Formats: sequence, structure tokens, C-alpha cells
Amino acid sequence: MGEISIVRYADRFQNLHTGKVGDHIRPHKPVMLLTLLTLAESGRLPENRILFGPELIEVFRRYFDIVRKGGDDCTPINPFFYLRSDGFLHHKRHPGQEAIYGSMKDPGGVGIMSQVIAYAHLDEELFALFAQSASRLILRDSLISRYFPEHRDSLSALYETERKVGLYRDLLEEQTEGKAIREEGSAYSEEVRDTAFRRTVTSAYDYRCAACGIRVVVMDATMVDAAHLIPFRISKDDDPRNGIALCKNHHWAMDRYLIAPGPDGVWHVSRSFDRRIRDHQPVLDLDGQSILLPRELRFQPKEESLAWRMGRLFEDK
Repeated sequence: MGEISIVRYADRFQNLHTGKVGDHIRPHKPVMLLTLLTLAESGRLPENRILFGPELIEVFRRYFDIVRKGGDDCTPINPFFYLRSDGFLHHKRHPGQEAIYGSMKDPGGVGIMSQVIAYAHLDEELFALFAQSASRLILRDSLISRYFPEHRDSLSALYETERKVGLYRDLLEEQTEGKAIREEGSAYSEEVRDTAFRRTVTSAYDYRCAACGIRVVVMDATMVDAAHLIPFRISKDDDPRNGIALCKNHHWAMDRYLIAPGPDGVWHVSRSFDRRIRDHQPVLDLDGQSILLPRELRFQPKEESLAWRMGRLFEDK
């Protein structure tokens, strides 16, 4: 049954209902399937519940940039919606939205789609294949050989990079659970480490700045960075608890030791700011405000990392 299933789905992957301009097949659907296979490979698809969120969109964009041609717009929302016509990807609707979903001819934008669709899911049989390494390889090869044979090396390299990002994320999350480190971060490239750290920390904080609370997510772009509390050049520590999500303004201010999150759970502001200068007020208003922490306790900052920041808060003597 397994061999029959993999052959059947590989055939369906090679015969997607794709758009076409002249001889050019629009790459959106096969790229979305490569994205889903990649998320499964990196351990980011533990259940049959596919969210249209920043990580999926980021991985989609990385693949799309390799295969796109003139006139191809990077619109991951379209294959996320239109793959329903191929019969193996389905949508879970929010309660009461069934009639609206039935009348939808297009996704209508992220805001509209997210009000109707809670998440996507695959045929259970297909999802079971996604959970098997050998099956993922066959399905990935069926997509590349049919739609992108000239990009095989680049796509395979990206797939391998994303696999390593997933492995390093697993390593980082194991640290937050108190498990012994099974391998050193030095086994991974800087690109892999930076990507894994960023995705882990920003996701843990739900893409919200721990200082001002701003949360803006536009496709795969967010207004927050993943900042090391004790800089990596000093600590060599990518533990998510040595990280915090900050908007670019507050990241800049923390890196210059003008603000610091303290072990007491609140923000502290350098005395170098002059309260008489109106332009300083937005920063001064942060003083004494609580740190907006992740909901999961395991991702909350280490006390020693917060203490390090507090010990280096710039004071104008």
C-alpha cells in the first residue's frame, strides 16, 4: 500500500493544475509543495496542521527566488489557497465560515483569507508519507525533475540548509528543556545558526517586541529582530533564553547599552537620557515597564543573561 501511495502522489505532484504563460509553467504550486516537504524535513510540521505564517512564507520565498522568471510574482497565498483544486490539500474553516469559503473564488488577501481559513491540511495518507524520509525524497525529486530540473543543485542545497536549520533549532529547544547538549553549535555554519536562532526567538515572542509591544507581520517580514542578551561574540551562546525579540529601535538602544531588561522583570533606562529633552521621552517612558515575555516559560530569559545586560547599562557619570 505504501509503495502504491508514493507512486500515486508522485504522479499527482507531476500533474498539478498550474497556471501557464506560453511555455512557462507558473512555479507557485510546486514551490509550495517543496516548502511543505522542507518544513516536514526540518521538524516544523509535527502535525497535519499547516499555518499560513512567517516561517512558511520565508521558506517559500527562498525557494521561489531560485526558480522565478520574469513576470513571476512571489505570492505564496495563491498556492496555499489554490492547491485545494488538486484534491490532496484541504482547508479547515473557522466556525460559521463554511458558506463564505464555498463561495470564494480567490483568497482575497491575507486578512480576508485568515478570517475564513484556520489552517490547511493534507490527505492523511499523504501526511503519513511526509513523515517518512525516503518518501519525502521521492516526492521532492518528482517535483524538481518535472518543474525545475535546471535548478536541481541550488534547490537541493537550500533543502539541505533548511534541514540543518531544523536540526539546530531542535538543539536550541532541547537546551530550554534542560536536556544535555548533544553536539556543539560549531558544527553548523553561521547562516544556519543565525537563521535558527532568529526563527526560534521571534516565534517564541510571537513576533512582538519585548519592550514596546509592537507586532507587525507582513507576509514573511516582521518588525522584530532576535537579539542576543549576552552578545554571541562573547558568549558563543545561541540558547533562546539568551535571546529576546526587539523592534529595530529598541534593539539598537540595547546594543548601545542605553536600555536593559533586568532580572527584576522590568526595563531600565540609562541615566544619560535628559528628561528635559522631549525627543528622549519615548525611551524614558520605557523605564520600569515590564518585559513582555514569551508565554512558554522555557523560552523566558536566563537570569544571568539579564544580569549581564544590567551590569553594562550605560551611566553618564
